[in-house]
Amino acid sequence: MATRLLLRVVTPKQSVLETEVQEVTAPGTVGEFGVLPDHVTFLSSLECGVLRYRKNQREAAMAIRGGFAEVRDNVMTVLADEAVSAEEIVVDATRQELAEAEAALQRAPFGSTEYAQAESEKRWAEARLAASRARSTPS
Repeated sequence: MATRLLLRVVTPKQSVLETEVQEVTAPGTVGEFGVLPDHVTFLSSLECGVLRYRKNQREAAMAIRGGFAEVRDNVMTVLADEAVSAEEIVVDATRQELAEAEAALQRAPFGSTEYAQAESEKRWAEARLAASRARSTPS
């Protein structure tokens, strides 16, 4: 029985993370799900949210913006539109982006392209702030 699995996080621009972990929790489109070593083959679409993983008894987090996750043969590959580790998030700048997205939501007509863009930016800012609150901690 395996005790670890390989976690890979890739965006269209770069490989963001590749490390062995003990556990992963991801924001699936039908709900949050967990992956442990020896997990069955699995494929899921992802929501904008926080990806958490445990490595060497420490928890770490990153914000991801949509995408897909595949689990196979003790490898979890996350293909995300964007991903940023909790340690890289600039909280004050992200709070400003959240405020700007909320203001844009107030101005945009519901159902318009501008509204959808502002909603997407709001969810991305909220995911980054949530990830920043979950920075690496001992478990």
